[in-house]
Amino acid sequence: MNKLLLVLMLVLSSFKTYSTDIDPQMQQAMKSFQSTTRYKIKGISRTPTPGFFIALTNKGIMPFNYDGKLLLTKDKAFHADVKGAITGNDLKEIRREALSEIDPESIIVLKHGTGAEKIIQYSAIDCPYCMRQENILSEMKLNTTLYLVPTVLDKANWPTLTKIMCSDNRATAWSNYMLKKEVPTNNGKCYWSDNYSSVGIDAYRTIVLQTFATPQMIYGDGVVTSFTQEYPLGRKPTAVNESINIFNPSTIKTSYFSNEIYKPKKKKMFGLF
Repeated sequence: MNKLLLVLMLVLSSFKTYSTDIDPQMQQAMKSFQSTTRYKIKGISRTPTPGFFIALTNKGIMPFNYDGKLLLTKDKAFHADVKGAITGNDLKEIRREALSEIDPESIIVLKHGTGAEKIIQYSAIDCPYCMRQENILSEMKLNTTLYLVPTVLDKANWPTLTKIMCSDNRATAWSNYMLKKEVPTNNGKCYWSDNYSSVGIDAYRTIVLQTFATPQMIYGDGVVTSFTQEYPLGRKPTAVNESINIFNPSTIKTSYFSNEIYKPKKKKMFGLF
């Protein structure tokens, strides 16, 4: 099993994590979640949205927020202070908030030209269509900033992705691998590899990105669009209603997630998966 989620040992009412450094935000989130649900957490992963975690519990995968009160799935959400399930437009607002708060340091940012147009991209290092997309984009004149959430289709390739994410220049490392199959020479050990997992990224894809293939893109309207030869960045919306633009923070109506990002001085942690 991959060593990617923190090992958590719950003894009676005490809470302990076996690592060389403890993330206070993550620890508080787990304490709050357990006191609210009484589920036992066995492992946890960060996601690209700060303050949104994917936990492995005795009841399965549980995605929750930083205060442990919000349980979020693709189809509905539950909050400790809200009666009944959160669905419909209210659920869409939570997804919009999660998308709008994706942390650039948790992903790969690829800037082309002026970078004026912003797009979220979901791509895999072992996806033939993703490699084809990278080749096409490398020959185009673009003015886009791609917020790339990377993944793998085959979990055996996760160590290669961690090397890309642990590189000093992730954008260059990504391009070199996708275009020339150059694997970074680092050991794949860093804050990202200690705090993010393939399980967490896959759950995030389902719940927040809501993509169903690779590569796929999300424009400001939040709609998922697919790569084609004619439209390598998917079909661009004819217009984006600025009142719902995920790249315009002033349009976000909810505040379920925290922008606070904890970065430990000691990097090494021991994982479960």
